[in-house]
Amino acid sequence: MRNTKRTYKDSLFRDIFNNAERLPEIYEALLDHKTTPDDITLATIDETLFTGVKNDIGFIVGNQHVLLVEHQSTINANMPLRLLMYLVEIYRRYVDKDAIYKKELIPLPAPKFYVFYNGLAEMPDIWALHLSDAFGGHDSDLELEVKVFNINDKPNRPILEKCHALKSYSVFVAKVRECIKNGSSLEIAVGNAVQYCVAHDYLGEYFRQKQAKEVFDMLNFVWNQERALEVRAEEAMEKGLRLGRQEGLSQGLSQGVLETTTASIRNVMKSMDFPIEKAMDILQIPEEERAKYTALVLGKH
Repeated sequence: MRNTKRTYKDSLFRDIFNNAERLPEIYEALLDHKTTPDDITLATIDETLFTGVKNDIGFIVGNQHVLLVEHQSTINANMPLRLLMYLVEIYRRYVDKDAIYKKELIPLPAPKFYVFYNGLAEMPDIWALHLSDAFGGHDSDLELEVKVFNINDKPNRPILEKCHALKSYSVFVAKVRECIKNGSSLEIAVGNAVQYCVAHDYLGEYFRQKQAKEVFDMLNFVWNQERALEVRAEEAMEKGLRLGRQEGLSQGLSQGVLETTTASIRNVMKSMDFPIEKAMDILQIPEEERAKYTALVLGKH
């Protein structure tokens, strides 16, 4: 195995839940099956497969299931593809390199794919993403379904009712957001949220063991990473605009940007059964561009 220099910090979510003592509760909440820490083998990918992106949680339960869980604060229609790539890497490590040439069937843990979403867009409690959405309607022999759970703190949200650790994480994030909304800096908001969670037994032991500064560093890293991705997207759009102008496109956008954005709108509409306006809200399509994309999307239905 290649030696990859680790230059990243773990996210708070990853630090909390890559723990065999907490994963049985996640497993039971998702599959309604009980297990114990002794039956769990961590399979999280530490090396970075993509620039700045790692697998959040991967674990094998008694050689029966392998669960891949990702935490997202923005909608990403490419999660089925990413999770497929993670699964291939886990199976590659799980199976002896010479075993695939033997006649006997190789038993594999059955894969399950999940995303925990806690972004700001209003979303249902649960929905699904499918790899086949990327195939442009062409017939395929391969499918992969990702169940997406909304873990924003809200009364009677089923997944949070089943898993106290996940509920605790959601309460923590909600408290941070509430403090920031009221004018606090991120560092002060994190400190207040840590105190609240300790006082109300939301991952109290975890937050007692961690210094508020360490929690801030983990959360700040993720928030800065998300902002960096936004900047990258903005730079790509600006480049598209420049190229579009150079190529004389009247809309000032390259054909590639138009097609990619149109496909993203269609994917959100299909996978989440949303109307076009809701899909464009989620993808943050500017108001002045919406009429154009509405015509492109609906004109091809």
